[in-house]
Amino acid sequence: MKRFFQSIRFQLTLVLVLFVILNTVFITSIVLNNVQKGIFDIETKRITVVANQLSERFDKMYFAESIARNYANLTPEQQNVLIKTFLKPVFEDYYNNFIKNFPELEFGYFIPVLNSSIVYNNNSEQYRFDKKVTVVEPVNIGNGGGYIFVDEPYSVILKPLNQIREDINRIIVYSAIIAILLVLIITSIFTMKIIKIRKGLKLLENNLDFRFQKSGGEIGDIASSINIMAEHLKKNVEEMQKTESLKSLGMFTVGVVHEVRNPLTSIKGFAQILRKKLQGKEEEKYIKPILSETERLTGVVNDLLRFGRPSQLERIDFNLSLFFDHIIEMGKQYAAKTQIAFVKNCDDIIINGDEKKLEELFLNLVINSIQAMDGKGELSIIARKDSDSVITEIKDTGLGMDEEEIKNLFVPFYTTKAEGTGLGLAIAYKVAAQHGGKIEVESKKGEGTTFRIILPLGAHNAA
Repeated sequence: MKRFFQSIRFQLTLVLVLFVILNTVFITSIVLNNVQKGIFDIETKRITVVANQLSERFDKMYFAESIARNYANLTPEQQNVLIKTFLKPVFEDYYNNFIKNFPELEFGYFIPVLNSSIVYNNNSEQYRFDKKVTVVEPVNIGNGGGYIFVDEPYSVILKPLNQIREDINRIIVYSAIIAILLVLIITSIFTMKIIKIRKGLKLLENNLDFRFQKSGGEIGDIASSINIMAEHLKKNVEEMQKTESLKSLGMFTVGVVHEVRNPLTSIKGFAQILRKKLQGKEEEKYIKPILSETERLTGVVNDLLRFGRPSQLERIDFNLSLFFDHIIEMGKQYAAKTQIAFVKNCDDIIINGDEKKLEELFLNLVINSIQAMDGKGELSIIARKDSDSVITEIKDTGLGMDEEEIKNLFVPFYTTKAEGTGLGLAIAYKVAAQHGGKIEVESKKGEGTTFRIILPLGAHNAA
């Protein structure tokens, strides 16, 4: 239950429903206040008209009676007698008939000349304690005047408003229900996407090849970011596995080298003694292949030893531009009988590293590129500073490689050539790792290959 209340779906639903309800209540309150004010204004005007009508009617009756009875020539006492005798019954009869047309209103008057004060409440008991809207109209007659009043209880005036309020309350309830349904639908779609991502992350725990499908919106952005993260994670895991396998293979290789090196030295020594003894004889020709092969095997053993037990780095600061001039010069000597053009683009960048080991790294890559170009093409070395690293690209216009070849490129002893031990690129990879860097490869069949070497400048050059 606690998990449900903490879920995004519940929280979104709660927030949106509260927003709809509070917004509806706020708007309803404003509307009802405006409607109430309008109703009171209309009713006040109506009551004023009714009271004014009664007042004018009394004035007309009094005026007609005064003309007919010749009040002007009579004393006040005589006028009062005539008013009570003739005017009062007529007005009261009119008054009683008039108020029957307005059962929702309460009427009353106080006119001393009639010697009476009448309050006629149509709903006197029912609305006794109600607030009321009251309108008072003066009665202007010669002897004393008076007033007529008309009022209407609030509860009567607000009856239409009560009906409106009930209708609005129903609208609020319906709006809340619709809002809840819409929010549930929207959050269900949203939650399904989140669940899909959660399931995908679960799959990624055991399968780094899993990728989310492309989609739009923020969820799509999250999925794309996870795909990028998974790609980097996969590469890092592969790098770690490769490093571990190289480390294990290196330890094994060191043991093998020690077992082979001493007998190989003995074979070479005995062969040299035999060559001296057989010098000038026909059997001397059999010694030359032995010495040649032992020299080749010695080179292989030395490669294995460098790979299996790399020495400590001897770091120095050196100029990378001058360093690549030297690498290109050595590359030109290796490719002397080819039509390969060399291009260098490098600023004066100072890097801290083991110059001899880095020479071995870059020379291995340059030789690999020369061998891939089949005697002609262009080999370029481009280096640039990037924050606290230097990125070097060695590009060739050679045959290129497929995915399988790229995958096995740095695997020890892997080679597609007739000659060589297959350790050159593995050693280059290990040197880069020793320096805290890495080597990336981009290649396409028939278009050439790019080796991208990323190396840290060194702690004191990072700024």
